[in-house]
Amino acid sequence: MIACKMLLAIQIAAAWVFAVPAAACLQMPEQPGRLVVRSNPTGASVMIDHRLRGHTDVTFVVAPGRTYTVSVSGQGGNPNCPDKQVSVSSGQTVNLYCSGQNWSIN
Repeated sequence: MIACKMLLAIQIAAAWVFAVPAAACLQMPEQPGRLVVRSNPTGASVMIDHRLRGHTDVTFVVAPGRTYTVSVSGQGGNPNCPDKQVSVSSGQTVNLYCSGQNWSIN
């Protein structure tokens, strides 16, 4: 997120010290995102970028601006959702739900 003002000027003791044009913007830090992974039944293994990261139902705090590969695998193959590419923006929460072999995202 970028916050800009048209012109920033500082006046000290009735004398102008400097002015900064609009091109000099202050860049705000990005907020982490969240990946919430749930399944039916719960307790399934969650892989993020092909590494075991936990078991459903679970929430991960993730770096924004990247795409993650998420998969879920339960005992006996239920549930068993294949690799899903998920992008997370700054401050965004992505909810993933795995049931059987199907993903739903909201």
